[in-house]
Amino acid sequence: MIIAHYTLWKFTLLVALGVAPSLIWLWYYLKKDINPEPKRMVVKVFIFGFFSTFIAFGIEWALIKIFLDLKTACPQCELIVPQLLSASGMGPALFMLSLIMLATLAFVEEWMKFVAARFEIIRSRYFDEPIDAMIYCVIAALGFAAAENIGYILQNADNALGIAYFRFISSTLLHTLASAILGYFFALSLIHAAQRTWLVGIGLTLSTLLHTLFNFLIMTSGEGDHTLVLIMLLMVFSYFFVLHLFERVKKLSFVRIS
Repeated sequence: MIIAHYTLWKFTLLVALGVAPSLIWLWYYLKKDINPEPKRMVVKVFIFGFFSTFIAFGIEWALIKIFLDLKTACPQCELIVPQLLSASGMGPALFMLSLIMLATLAFVEEWMKFVAARFEIIRSRYFDEPIDAMIYCVIAALGFAAAENIGYILQNADNALGIAYFRFISSTLLHTLASAILGYFFALSLIHAAQRTWLVGIGLTLSTLLHTLFNFLIMTSGEGDHTLVLIMLLMVFSYFFVLHLFERVKKLSFVRIS
């Protein structure tokens, strides 16, 4: 087991570094709600998001295994991941197939984060404002990201601080932005009951697209500085888009329209 390689204090420090990016962003996002959420609810949703990571990874592992087992019918399919990482030698068919694979994995993660938030809050008396939908989806996403961060840091302990910082400004933020977008449409779906499925579907699609594009750019970032610029532009645009959604959701109320 990973923990067996570390003393207790070092293991605790590494776990703390993994959780720290999520806690910093949690502090930032909670300030956006003028009616603070109960600490007990915040902790519960964060924990739900944390453990949803393991369910998502289990599903992803199964999907990847199924995907690679298809190599008998598609011998080149086994090379998609390494070819995607090098972004070279990939024809149009394999390129599209790789994007489909990335989108499927992103969908699984976005759906699990959403389920983690919705499961705990949907019947809660504290879920009384549309902005809460965005806040709680972000909290679940931060729990999800914390579990991911811990895993990466434990596997690369020698560069723990660098990984924590990089994931603070990249993957952890990405998780919050994607879930905030879905949270906004979740809020709309509770107001416009007749369009509930459609609105959640739009939110899930947008969050999955953002997540997929981010992952693709990160995986191909070794091809040149222009990719890093695109990642920065994507994050900046998404950040301000989410800020705009927060301003819009503050003007809504849970007066359901059927």
